[in-house]
Amino acid sequence: ADSEVLSYTCWTLSHLCDGPSSHIAEVVSSRDPKAPKGGLVPRLVELLVHPSWRVTKPALRTIGNIVCAECSDDNQGTTTDYTEVILECDAVPRLKELITHNNREIQKEACWTLSNIAAGTVDQIQAVIDSGSIPPLVKLVRDKKTDQEVRSEACWVVLNATSCGSDSQIEVLVDEGCVSVLGVLLSEATMVMMALEGLERVLQVEETREILRREQIENGEIEDSEATRLPTLVSAALIEKARENHNSSAVTKRADRIWKQHFVSCALCKKSYSKHRTSDATFCDECKCYVCLNCNCQVYHLSYQEELWAESEQKNEQKKSSKKSKNKKKKEKAKQKKAKSDNPVTFEQGVKAGPSGATGNKGSINDQSRISTASTVSDGSKDANPVSAERRQALEPDGSKADEKDDEDKELNQQPAVDFVLYLQQTGSIIALAKLMDALEDGGEDFGENLDDAELKLIREQQMLSSQ
Repeated sequence: ADSEVLSYTCWTLSHLCDGPSSHIAEVVSSRDPKAPKGGLVPRLVELLVHPSWRVTKPALRTIGNIVCAECSDDNQGTTTDYTEVILECDAVPRLKELITHNNREIQKEACWTLSNIAAGTVDQIQAVIDSGSIPPLVKLVRDKKTDQEVRSEACWVVLNATSCGSDSQIEVLVDEGCVSVLGVLLSEATMVMMALEGLERVLQVEETREILRREQIENGEIEDSEATRLPTLVSAALIEKARENHNSSAVTKRADRIWKQHFVSCALCKKSYSKHRTSDATFCDECKCYVCLNCNCQVYHLSYQEELWAESEQKNEQKKSSKKSKNKKKKEKAKQKKAKSDNPVTFEQGVKAGPSGATGNKGSINDQSRISTASTVSDGSKDANPVSAERRQALEPDGSKADEKDDEDKELNQQPAVDFVLYLQQTGSIIALAKLMDALEDGGEDFGENLDDAELKLIREQQMLSSQ
């Protein structure tokens, strides 16, 4: 037939099918019992691949109108699903070919017709999946050069399939890249709610899948290993994207509800994980929070802190006992040297004892000078023997070091208070902070003995900064 005649004929049929169900029934059925099933539909399906787009377009519009029509009941009480008539005539594979047609209008009409089929029953959705239409539709959505109207209709195919499909079908749709399509729609204000609905349906499938997996592990059917773990279907980043990028309260509330129902945040690393995948994150009964498997919350458990504290106390007691014994010996030596330095006359007498015994009368003179010198020193006179002063200084260094150590400990107690928060940040240990607080509470001259050298150094640096 002539292309122009075919075009006008198909446009006539499309207008008929855009009317009441009785008109559509006349197109999809035949009064001749010998006529092929489907009335004019098989011929319309053939014209979908006609060389002229002027014929293809009205034929496609007619099929689209038939799919959109509601089911009708005939005089005998039989319900007719017009979409099923289209599927029985193998129209879906032809529609798949038109997705990549070079005419923008035909592309849009083909996607629109497929979206209405995908909004039907599970069997109708399966027909779309089996035709291989999903991969080219996903490619259309991802391609930035795709016409906006074509892209929108392609998205509706994915949205309807994920919203109405079975669990197994949704897993197939995820494998073919439909989640990425839903992620693209999250940035569009007019499509975000539909995208969230599709993502929620996918998350429900993942929840069911993980529950079944845990039952299989408990029954010993499979092992909990990397080989049996299934990949995540939807990442938390997609839901968080909807929560952060939209000002609509309705979008935010729905995104929050989906996130709380299907995701958790690790209390330590703050990363988000699936709530249903125990292989990623688990709830700690002692910490009362979720912790991922990459983090270890055991260090915050009371039992661990008690063990660590006991071990630290044991080491601290050993250090304190050894340090006390060393300090005691140092103090005794310092006292002895200080006693000698406070009585230089005894030293001079020891030096001059030999000559005095050999010189006879001179010894009495020396004795008088010794007595006068001793009295001068004891009175604190400025005319003290310079040699005695030099020798006193030669005897004092070791004792003065011990005195300086004592002075430092005294200054440590008298200087400004320690910043506990800063100290905790510097040491990174709550046990070190507890030791410091115990030492401050005990006070006294033995304050520094309760802490090691590194801890004393940190405290002195803090006090120097605060005094400035």
